[in-house]
Amino acid sequence: MRLLVLLHGLGQTPQSWQDQVTVLPAGFKAVAPWLKGTRPGRAEQFTVTGAADDVLSLLNTHGVEQMSLVGVSIGAVVALDAAIRAPEHVSHLVLAAGQVNPPKAVMRAQRLVFSLMPARRMAALGVEKKRFLQALDESARVDYRAQLGKVRAKTLVLVGASDRPNLPAAQALAAGIPGARLEIVEGAGHQINTDVPERFNELVYDFLAQ
Repeated sequence: MRLLVLLHGLGQTPQSWQDQVTVLPAGFKAVAPWLKGTRPGRAEQFTVTGAADDVLSLLNTHGVEQMSLVGVSIGAVVALDAAIRAPEHVSHLVLAAGQVNPPKAVMRAQRLVFSLMPARRMAALGVEKKRFLQALDESARVDYRAQLGKVRAKTLVLVGASDRPNLPAAQALAAGIPGARLEIVEGAGHQINTDVPERFNELVYDFLAQ
C-alpha cells in the first residue's frame, strides 16, 4: 500500500480533496491532513518548516519509508520543503500552483485583497482569516532557488492556464528540479484540484502510476 498525502492550499480545507479521494486508485492509502497551524480553533502558528515536519511525521504514523506528496498553493510549498529536507522519503511529488521565491509585489497585492475580505465570508469556507493572513505572510518569505536540485522525487509541476501570476514559478520549479515535468492545465486557475478535478485526477494519477 502506497501512502499518498494530499496537502490543501490557502482558502481550502482537507475536504477540498473529496474529488480526488473518491476516485483513489487501488494500491493507495490517502491522507489529507490540515496543514499544521491552519486549522481553526488551534493555538498553533503556521510555519512552512513546522508544517513540513508534521507531514514527514506521517511516515512513522503509517509505518512506511516513503510517501507521495500532492500539494496545491501553500500545500505545494510545504510538500516541496519536505522533499528538499528528506529527499529519500518522498518518491513522487506533485506541485500545483507552487512557489519558489514569491514576487513581493504580487504577495502584497494578494494580502491587501484578502485583508479586506470579511472574516465571516472566510469562516463560511472553513478558513480563519487571522490564520490565513499569517500563513500568507509566511509563504511570502520562502526562497528555494538554491535548493531545488536537492529534490530526488519524480516531480510533476502543474499550473492553471488562467493562473498567470504563478506561471513563472511553475517554470522555475520545472527547470530547477531534476527531471521535473511541467503541465499547463487548460480551464484551471489557482486551485486546480477543485477547478478541474477530472483533469487534475487524470494528470496526477497517471503520473503516480509511473
